[in-house]
Amino acid sequence: MKQKIILGISSSIAAYKACDLARLLTKDGYDVFCVLTENATHLVAPLTLQTLTGNPVYTTSFAIQWREMGHIELKENAALLLVAPATANIIGKFANGIADDLLSTTFLAVDCPVVIAPAMNPNMWKHKAVQENIKKLKEWGCIFVEPETGLVACGDEGQGRLASIEEIYKVAINAIK
Repeated sequence: MKQKIILGISSSIAAYKACDLARLLTKDGYDVFCVLTENATHLVAPLTLQTLTGNPVYTTSFAIQWREMGHIELKENAALLLVAPATANIIGKFANGIADDLLSTTFLAVDCPVVIAPAMNPNMWKHKAVQENIKKLKEWGCIFVEPETGLVACGDEGQGRLASIEEIYKVAINAIK
């Protein structure tokens, strides 16, 4: 049986890179189910991810296709929750138990390893609130793929750019071995 990976995608401009990650994971034999935040759907089309993975893409907890609540059904047999890209917003929700969308409720429901690959403006990345939330999540056992340093989409420079897809892939696969 293929190992199931839930790929959470939040609304960083780097969301388009999740398509390459989904394709790579699927090509290597993983069963990938994508969960997009509402705002992420403005940056990457669910149909693209569905085509790349061969699985439905989920954007809401309240849909006809669910047999039970979405986050409960999604967590079944999951080997990994991989969130890439993870915004400051979704990291804050995870760290504070805020469950107001499918991705944040899924985070609270899973009992598998969680890998988080942040992507945000460098000032946001180094903000005390974000760093405290990351510290809390690391203490809970979440694995982080540190963002790269360089030019980000808004033109600022510093740490905050999504790590390479190859690095995220490597960390994710190591988390489930």
